[in-house]
Amino acid sequence: MIKQLENQLKSVRDATKREQPLIHCITNPISIHGCANMILAVGARPMMAEHPMEVEGITKTAGALMLNLGNITDVRIESMKCSARTAAKEGIPVLLDLVGVSCSKIRMELAMELIEKGKIQILKGNISELLAIAGQPFHGTGIDAGAEDAMTGDNEEERKEIFRRVSKKTGSVLLATGAKDLLVDQNRCLILENGVPELSGITGSGCMVGALSAAFLAQRDPFVAALLGTSVMGIAGEIAAKRSTGPGSFQMELLDAVAGLTQEELEARIRIREIGI
Repeated sequence: MIKQLENQLKSVRDATKREQPLIHCITNPISIHGCANMILAVGARPMMAEHPMEVEGITKTAGALMLNLGNITDVRIESMKCSARTAAKEGIPVLLDLVGVSCSKIRMELAMELIEKGKIQILKGNISELLAIAGQPFHGTGIDAGAEDAMTGDNEEERKEIFRRVSKKTGSVLLATGAKDLLVDQNRCLILENGVPELSGITGSGCMVGALSAAFLAQRDPFVAALLGTSVMGIAGEIAAKRSTGPGSFQMELLDAVAGLTQEELEARIRIREIGI
């Protein structure tokens, strides 16, 4: 399976650079700049439109749609619902980033409505946010995952089964980010182990993983898109950490590392582990 995935990763990366798909992002202003730059760095084209009167037309032209619940507003709620309806009608793949659903009733209600009425290909969040969506106990505070929820060798099997049930119910691929990332659909489960602590020391790194995954989602393979977006960010973080001297230079080096990452580097550095279903 791992070798087959490497071939798929190359195919999706190459197609993204060749086709330059438009990625419509309705996201928060805290990370909007970083998300747009990450999409550009892998060869796609970002459009960060959120006015309710224009999002339907823009979503129709997009290769993929990213919805991010961070820093939510009434306008963004209206626009997300409209874009999600349009994407479902037009067959455009959607990534929903569940920022803050573990601490905000309004975000949780919006997320559940989007999941129930839309066709969400990738559900992304930290481990506490995804446990909350699954109706399980969680310990997140603010937009951060609770330490008690972290992935360990002891809880991998349990989490796999929880999220596999959610995937079966929703038809979505689930991506739980953290020190170890968990990627689950109805038939597959991977643990992704690239990354560095410095990624959690800058604003919006999780949102950028969503943006990268959305860029690759335009190729219509949500499992590979989520794997690729997460791994590219994790490996680029490892490279940037060695070149930088602090959070400022780390952000600059991170963008350069994403843009400059070769397929050979990706295949040599990627660390993924399969858990049987």
